[in-house]
Amino acid sequence: MTGQSRKTGDILMDRVKTIQAIARANTEQLRLNQKASGLMVLDMKDVRDGVEDHAHEEAQAQNDAALKENTETINRLEAMLSALDEELGAAMKEQS
Repeated sequence: MTGQSRKTGDILMDRVKTIQAIARANTEQLRLNQKASGLMVLDMKDVRDGVEDHAHEEAQAQNDAALKENTETINRLEAMLSALDEELGAAMKEQS
């Protein structure tokens, strides 16, 4: 970079795209949490019914991994948004 900051319009466009990505990731997080809750209900039903071989343990492990990965994605996107906000603030100060 040559010392010049990006135009505020470019920063705002990146900010909008990042917010949209966060919204998609949050939607996915909700879906995965709902699936985890459903799997927990199946666990409770198995315990109640005396079932010892839980057929959905692999699904739980996959869902747990997906939840962890999606949480990391959300954290990364939120950090990107924070950096964009800082960049936007600096650009606004520079323009005034």
